[in-house]
Amino acid sequence: MSTAWGSAFRDRARYEADRYGPDSWVFVRELLQNARDAGARRVWLSGVRSGGRDRVVCRDDGGGMSFDHARRYLFTLYASSKRGQSRSAGRFGIGFWSVLRFAPETIIVRSRPRTGEGWQVRLAGDLEHVKGEGAIMDPGTEIVLERRAGGPHPEKALHQAVLRDAPFLRCRGGKERPLEVLVNGRRVAVELDIEPPRMSFRRRGLHGVVALGREPSVQVFAHGLRVREAAFLDDLLLERVGRPPAAEGLAPRFILDSRDLSVMLARGDAREDRALRRLVAVGNRELNRLIRAELDRHAMLSLPARVMERLREAWSASLVPRLAVFAAAVAIGAGGSWYAVQTWSKARASPTSPTPVPVASQPAPQPYRDLAKRYSGPGVEPIAGQRSAIDLSYRPPAEKLFFAALRLTGLNGRGEADAAGAMGDVHLYPEAPCTEGCLEIELTVNAEAGLLRLPTATGHVLDAASVRFNGETMPVFLTADGEPVLRFDAPRTGRVRYRSAPGAVEGAVRERHWPALPPEAVGLALALDDLPIEDRVREALGFVRSRVVYDRSPAVIERYRAEREMGAGLFSRILAVGAGDCDVQNALLAAVLSRAGVSTRLAIGWIGVNGAVLPGLHAWTEYLDEDGRWRVIDASAGGPVVERSDSPERATKAAAPAGQATFLSVRQPFVVYAALLVLAAVAGALLVGRRAWQRSFASGGQSDMAELLRGAALRPQIFAQVRPLFRRKVVPLLSGRAVSLDGARAERHQGRLALGSDRSQMAIRASRKGRVVLDRDRAEGLAVGEALGAIDLDWWQNLLDAARTDQLAARVEKAFEGCGERVHVRVAANVGEATAVLDGSRLGLGRRSRWVVVDEGSELWSALKIHAERSPNLAALILADAVAPRLGLAVDTIGRCLGGLAVAVLQEGAEGGP
Repeated sequence: MSTAWGSAFRDRARYEADRYGPDSWVFVRELLQNARDAGARRVWLSGVRSGGRDRVVCRDDGGGMSFDHARRYLFTLYASSKRGQSRSAGRFGIGFWSVLRFAPETIIVRSRPRTGEGWQVRLAGDLEHVKGEGAIMDPGTEIVLERRAGGPHPEKALHQAVLRDAPFLRCRGGKERPLEVLVNGRRVAVELDIEPPRMSFRRRGLHGVVALGREPSVQVFAHGLRVREAAFLDDLLLERVGRPPAAEGLAPRFILDSRDLSVMLARGDAREDRALRRLVAVGNRELNRLIRAELDRHAMLSLPARVMERLREAWSASLVPRLAVFAAAVAIGAGGSWYAVQTWSKARASPTSPTPVPVASQPAPQPYRDLAKRYSGPGVEPIAGQRSAIDLSYRPPAEKLFFAALRLTGLNGRGEADAAGAMGDVHLYPEAPCTEGCLEIELTVNAEAGLLRLPTATGHVLDAASVRFNGETMPVFLTADGEPVLRFDAPRTGRVRYRSAPGAVEGAVRERHWPALPPEAVGLALALDDLPIEDRVREALGFVRSRVVYDRSPAVIERYRAEREMGAGLFSRILAVGAGDCDVQNALLAAVLSRAGVSTRLAIGWIGVNGAVLPGLHAWTEYLDEDGRWRVIDASAGGPVVERSDSPERATKAAAPAGQATFLSVRQPFVVYAALLVLAAVAGALLVGRRAWQRSFASGGQSDMAELLRGAALRPQIFAQVRPLFRRKVVPLLSGRAVSLDGARAERHQGRLALGSDRSQMAIRASRKGRVVLDRDRAEGLAVGEALGAIDLDWWQNLLDAARTDQLAARVEKAFEGCGERVHVRVAANVGEATAVLDGSRLGLGRRSRWVVVDEGSELWSALKIHAERSPNLAALILADAVAPRLGLAVDTIGRCLGGLAVAVLQEGAEGGP
């Protein structure tokens, strides 16, 4: 092997080695990584200092390598890509040349594959001389480094390097058992553990521990190989920052080891990708679990709460409950699908008639009679004699229509219909020949002498020339309410045929009055006056549906009777009861829209489906749109199917042929059960396929909760993801209750957070007034109070008990009292600051409980005493000027309070002049 072979990559190898930093023992990490990726189960490290020289040996029992493999990969750079090898600790097979950081004088590399001859290469430290030769050894690889003695002892340095960079290194393989590392024959074994309180967690490919300690720290490992450190968990996704200074209280500590991290090329770092973000999310979640466990332990959960916690943990950590849920879901889905298929098969096999089969309890269609004399107005009671459908048919039958037989543009003051009043003023129906979209209608009538309204679909215009009664042409008239009518001189029975088509009726419809609306409905209508018609209709519909529900029960009927006997108006009764049937709901809707400036009518009639009308009367609202056509809006749509209030949606289903209805009734459940079965299979695969978690919680001491709360109060940003820590009421109060950390912080921002014990009368008074007074005698209360800077009422009580009055202080008190401010000024020793101020009014101690205590040992008091001997008013002015801003007084108030003292100072100066 020539010297030129070593010189070709010498400079580049040294340059790459320099990227590892000043640590000369970083090569231990790289050698262990290469041994692990080569399949080694055990690595022997040896460090010896003898005869003025250091000798380091690294030997493993891996598969070894041929010389050609070593020349292509071990002795080159960037050549050994490990992309796609999920079990490798790095992405590239580099790192061997980090041995140059050790500054060796001799490098020996020997290896032997499992099949083949061994080989050995001896290199000088400067890589100028290279010698290759054979070697007799067991399969594996051995690297020997020699240099002059210097620095720490090799054995100690090797041990420290393993503990720092590869304490949890695991073998390559499915089970990833720990890789055994021995230093001078002694095994280096480290457990992934931290002092409690802690939560250990494990999952295939990931394990770690989160704990609470004095300083925050995060250590991230890949296959047990150290790749990154940070102070806080979120720092892993940011640029590296320095560790913050230590603070009181507990902070999170993490050790996380994952095999999914992508290790970067030469920095021994983890790439910021999805795997790292997922690791951060897992760490935050486990921190939540740890703190929630500590909170639960502190709060001493009830039995049901403990059971729920155990179930939650079992669901996460065991496959048994997930398998049970999956099996139950599959059984339900399979059973339901089988039942639906059986029912469907029977229904398909049974003969069905193509036309509806009459039901025995349903009366046959009856001839049509005018409703004017039968409908008295909105009410919950049914209309007599109108249980069956009328004998009306239309073509084409595909369209669902609303056939109105009675239209009301208003009601009288008692809320009654006056349909006969609109019949006195009639004129010939305007000609409107049907050209397209024509609807052919045929109707059996039983007409009395007089006028008979013809049922027409909402939004349609009658073709007057098409009307035939028993084959004879008859004139058609139009009422003031916009209704087409026929005139009979005597009672007649027969068939009426006519056509209609969508269109707008010529001429205006007479607007009649509705009963008075309650104030809230009037306010709504006035607010809608400026909106487009479509928006007015939508808002009014929402108001009615939210205030009046569909209900025709006997209890509702009785409540309407009681309200009517009490003299309440129609719409006042409706809103008071809050329930009613279709004409009650739609009468209120029509009145509100009319008050909002929209032309409306209350329509009574039948719903047409499949060419015929359904049994039972229905009521809806018609409004005149901007295009001049009447539109349908129904406040009771979706209500239950009852005698005279069939909803259009349900009525359509009821009118389907028997065979078709049976087919739909079984096909829909079949589709639903089949979909449930598919969803159950997918959910089961996801649930069962998820890797189970194994967790172990180790609680801490009695003071841990107090220190945890102290740390969260001082550094809330590092616990921002743990919302239970801030929302649980775990901070004890003097009253015996508790407050959350968020609640205590909010009180602190308002200047109302206090700390005290039952030894202080001030604390007892504030607590009785309902103020937040943290219990000083409880470690948690004291910790939070000190961290948040709560007002210490015990300290104030002792201070005021030892304080004394003074002439100067009395003069200042009098000055403040003269401007309407009650302030107690006292003098005491060992106050800790020049002036201490307490505004007791914020703590419920009364408006007169504002205290100012001056430290008699302060420079301020010494200067005031000197001034007081010559000019007591000037001394009082100086003290008042120093105190006033701290009392939170307004600027004009301060001016009034100090103005009197200023005048006194001027007078005092004038009197003392020559």
